[in-house]
Amino acid sequence: MTRVGQATEELDELQGQLERWAAAVYDGAATITGLRTMPGHVGRSFGFDVVHHGEVLDTLVLRMPAKDVRATGNTDVLRQIPLLQALRSSGVPVPEPRWWDEDEQWFGVPFTMVTRLAGDTLNVRAVARSKPASARTEVAIAFGQAVDALAKVHLVPWKQVLVGWEEPRQLDDEVRFWDHLLDTAAGAEWVPMGRAVRDRLLATIPGRPEIGVFHGDYQTSNLLYDNGVLVAVLDWEISGIGAQLLDLGWLLMMNDPASWFDGERLAIVPPFESLVTRYAKATGREVDLAEVAWYRALSGYRFGVISCFNVMLHRTGQRPDPEWDRIAPSVPYLFGRASELLGG
Repeated sequence: MTRVGQATEELDELQGQLERWAAAVYDGAATITGLRTMPGHVGRSFGFDVVHHGEVLDTLVLRMPAKDVRATGNTDVLRQIPLLQALRSSGVPVPEPRWWDEDEQWFGVPFTMVTRLAGDTLNVRAVARSKPASARTEVAIAFGQAVDALAKVHLVPWKQVLVGWEEPRQLDDEVRFWDHLLDTAAGAEWVPMGRAVRDRLLATIPGRPEIGVFHGDYQTSNLLYDNGVLVAVLDWEISGIGAQLLDLGWLLMMNDPASWFDGERLAIVPPFESLVTRYAKATGREVDLAEVAWYRALSGYRFGVISCFNVMLHRTGQRPDPEWDRIAPSVPYLFGRASELLGG
């Protein structure tokens, strides 16, 4: 757990490191303003401005792995650079990579810096609560853009532009990956529910999935909108090469009223069939609703297990975060909805 004093001390140290970096990269008159911690799933993320004689030259986000974590897989921030470049070349709205280096002389770890864009992520529940008259229309427009952007992600010619970047993940490996987390879950009553879903997933794995770039956490809290226009897909830490319908299943699961204890406000989301149809048209692929249901179930299982594990870390004091107490009542809903989608 990071205490307030520790966070302030880290920012003070980072301010000095960034000042030295800016003096070398820009010139000695460059200064750093507005340094602050940014949200992120893996490692550390900070926003700041580079100012030169009163003029803002760059508005950036710095990402670094934790100092005590080996940079591999999703903790390797540099692996995102070729991906972001490939995505931008394919017309996917993502932040522009500006600076990156494996040299640890500046911050003690490798780092990347991307352009920080203006806008806000979409909180469907908040929109439903604060804009009851226009919520359905606003959310429909946002989801349409989200599906169109996802199609662009999935059409990236990864075999040509990401040679050697990542080995494709198999679906059975994806299901089994979560076994060890489920075994250490909080809530003994949740574990058999999760295991039953796992077994059903393994017994019904779809054949010949479309393989390519996937985001891994494609949801509206990772989509940045500015005045209603989607300007960036954020947070590519857990991206990879594998079955792409996981992204569509994840987006639908995160907005499925039946998957959440407090899901009633998600009823303003467009009908899932229309979103699947739009995705199929944008990708030029035939997409079977029954197959999408399997990926929705996998997504519910994944987030159910993640929730179980993080609730355990919170309640045992290993990683306190009260947000998991809010999510905890949804665990049986996530597993129950996944079972229902699998015909259980």
